[in-house]
Amino acid sequence: KTELMKDDRINQFIDELNQTIAPNYQITKEIFNREYGYPELDPLRDEICKCLICGLYQAAITLTNHLLESSLKKCLAIKYKIEHENVQLELKDAFKKSIEKYDKMELNMTINQACSQNLISKTQKKRLHKFREDFRNAFSHAESSKIFKDLSIPVNILSIEKNEGPEDVMKKFFSSPNSELTIKDFLPIQGILQAKYAQITAIPYFCAVDKIIRDMVAILDNLINKKQAESPKPPACPDNL
Repeated sequence: KTELMKDDRINQFIDELNQTIAPNYQITKEIFNREYGYPELDPLRDEICKCLICGLYQAAITLTNHLLESSLKKCLAIKYKIEHENVQLELKDAFKKSIEKYDKMELNMTINQACSQNLISKTQKKRLHKFREDFRNAFSHAESSKIFKDLSIPVNILSIEKNEGPEDVMKKFFSSPNSELTIKDFLPIQGILQAKYAQITAIPYFCAVDKIIRDMVAILDNLINKKQAESPKPPACPDNL
């Protein structure tokens, strides 16, 4: 019987994947198939896309939070490297100084630094600070008050019968509502509603972060190209050699 129950769960998961993969791939395929061109960031982008395609929305939000923090630190470090490049450095030390400069910086500071160094606009800065509160702090710190704020749902204030199981109780709880319940103040429903909230917000959140990263990467590419154009070229070999 236990083996059958295990098979039931995996079969249910496979059914969910079959329903989710095609529609979510259509939404995310451009991001999934178009790399940043920076190996510091692309593995995270790729894994988030796979989470979204498979419908693993809470995992996608958590990874997007990580990508957001990582992309700001790394883009700031790359910009510092471009502007303070020392061709005499050995490869093992090439990024050491720029990593040390930003690696321990908090998200609040890296957002502000990215804006002051023209990697993001003031509008993007404002948006990232909102993401910092609504997603990064809320999910990474598991703060239900920041996830649900003052949201409430209609519920049925009920009495629990002696032989009722959890599923029966939850079914009655949401049927024939006769009261309002503030989500952040009631633990038993937070897991289900957090999953629902993630399902609604994970894709637009990731798409917004991805757009900002691509804008930063484009700025870095321009800086690199400009630096290369300004670099002295080696003397041409004489034709008669």
